[in-house]
Amino acid sequence: MEKEKPSKLIQFFGGKTSYYLIGLVILSALAIYLLNTVSFIFRPLVVIISTVLPPMIFALLLYYLLNPIVNFLSKKGLSRTISIALTYVVIFGLLFFGGARLVPVIQDQAQDLIKQFPKYVDDFQQAIKNLLDATPFAASSDEALNSLDKLSKDALSYLGNNWQDGAKGLGTLFSAVSSTAITLFTGPIIAFFLIQSPHKLYKTFMDLVPPRFRMDVSALVKIANQQLGAFLKGQVIASLLLGLIYWVVFLILGLQFATVIALAAGILSIIPYIGSFLAFLPGLFIAFQDSTFMVVKFVIAWFVVQLLHGDLVVPRVMGDKLKIHPITILVVLLVMGDLLGLVGVIFGIPIYSMIKLFVVFTFRKFKQRYNKFFADEGAYRNTGFSEDDYL
Repeated sequence: MEKEKPSKLIQFFGGKTSYYLIGLVILSALAIYLLNTVSFIFRPLVVIISTVLPPMIFALLLYYLLNPIVNFLSKKGLSRTISIALTYVVIFGLLFFGGARLVPVIQDQAQDLIKQFPKYVDDFQQAIKNLLDATPFAASSDEALNSLDKLSKDALSYLGNNWQDGAKGLGTLFSAVSSTAITLFTGPIIAFFLIQSPHKLYKTFMDLVPPRFRMDVSALVKIANQQLGAFLKGQVIASLLLGLIYWVVFLILGLQFATVIALAAGILSIIPYIGSFLAFLPGLFIAFQDSTFMVVKFVIAWFVVQLLHGDLVVPRVMGDKLKIHPITILVVLLVMGDLLGLVGVIFGIPIYSMIKLFVVFTFRKFKQRYNKFFADEGAYRNTGFSEDDYL
């Protein structure tokens, strides 16, 4: 009597009988239960990762920014060690002498702006109220402005009441400062060795990967490296250029607090879409204190620079390697901000890019396996995985 052939579904999961699937489900449930029971074992690992991650991110940022410069100097005949040292000296020198001139200006403007900003907001609201009082919407405008005023006061009160809790969430103020200092100190050291031997870490990692999986892992690492490099390097350069352009434009316009507003615009532009809006409002309030003509000039200059920056600077600096739709970016920022706070808002896009990379890789492997067993019922397309296939 001929032995019954196992179903395609059982073969798909790698078994020969239905008992294999039952055992697979039971073992999976048992593994999840045991991992949940002994979850305390992984707490030291979480502490280690949370401690090591900030310096590593900073080191990767320096690597992607400085490695092209070091490669250029190396082609001119300098050793990589001397090229890195020379690059570090020039950058630290520029930061020191530039900071010595800019920091006092930024500090004075920031202190003055913080003192006067509540008055600017009140004056802006009063002007809007006076404008709307001459329209049929006077009653509803009063209610809307009162609600807005109450909302702003509640927000400030909430921040004030929860400031200490936020500090405790960071551990302590001393812990936050020390973590930042450690990151700033160790990040360049880690970056130095990464830039000095860029292929050594990759080779060591690949030697640990079983030969059977090296082709897939190599493709994953190559795409991840390209995605991270495109975002980290491009976002920093684009933000610096945006802040510099705004600084020059605001000085030409004669806008008060031009340095602080341009600096805020450059830093906050790291957060796509939302950051630019957060920097726009203070600038609008400040321009309003000058004159209506200054408001018109500020608004026109702001959106013209944003348009030119989005159409000319960003595509050339960052390219279109991430291929993320604007709506997806907004959803990612909202979700990551809720899950990880400020870290999620700043690094949500590269985190999403890495998650997307592994999900696409896994699903394409699933499609290849499906085609192996079920192709006669209709095959999946686009099952290849490489840099060309993915991008």
